Amino acid sequence: MTVTAPPLRRRRRLPVRAALLGILGVALLGGVIEAVSRAGLVNEKFLPPFSTVVQATVGLFSNPVFLNDLVSTLLTWFVGLTISTLIAVPLGVALGLSDVAYRSSRTVIELVRTMPAVALIPLVILVAGQGLEMKLIIAVYAAMWPILFNTMYGVHGTDPKAREMARSFGLGRAAIIRRIVFPSAAPFIATGIRVSSSIVLIVIITVELIAGGATGLGAFIGRMRVLGDQIVYVYAGILVTGLVGLAINLVLGAIERRAFAWNSTTRGAR
Repeated sequence: MTVTAPPLRRRRRLPVRAALLGILGVALLGGVIEAVSRAGLVNEKFLPPFSTVVQATVGLFSNPVFLNDLVSTLLTWFVGLTISTLIAVPLGVALGLSDVAYRSSRTVIELVRTMPAVALIPLVILVAGQGLEMKLIIAVYAAMWPILFNTMYGVHGTDPKAREMARSFGLGRAAIIRRIVFPSAAPFIATGIRVSSSIVLIVIITVELIAGGATGLGAFIGRMRVLGDQIVYVYAGILVTGLVGLAINLVLGAIERRAFAWNSTTRGAR
């Protein structure tokens, strides 16, 4: 008789396999870049060898100016994501509870969320200047839509029979939202936050790069680009940006899988 491993054990192996495949993919890409640059197919001035970029990246973490830029971007990311969540979740719950509000607001939200956040940069600069407020306004605008849409979808999709049963047991509206609606919608909200976390990071760095700023990863990349002979640090800054985004997604994905392991919509979170 053949004994097979339980499904739970197989699922636990999946993240390890995915991580190994991801590392393999990065190694292959780095090898291609290294070969292209070393072979002289592209001028090293424009595409340094991957090993040189990695070495420069490691050296950046001993540079206090760069560390200040990194912390600035991370703090702005955290504040922007927090504000987006605090705005989008309550609004999404309110719109999702009403069938009329849900149907009437979906078209408006779909229309507004497709507007690129970077297009608002000139307007926001006129209103808020080029400081932290400008980055936060644009980041919050870009990040709140996935959270809002997912919250609305999760709340509206709550089993109506569960609500009716809660009412039959004498639970009020607030208790039903707290005990039935919110737990049911929580996996969708978590997914929206994870998606928005990447959007916030991308938008903040883009704003720092395009609109300028005293600090931030985007500002660092912009300064290195202007210097001309520091192109390797431009790639190093881009690599750090990718690593930060990957780390954020992995951490939030792990939290999501652990907190909502019972829900099929979060089992594939990476």
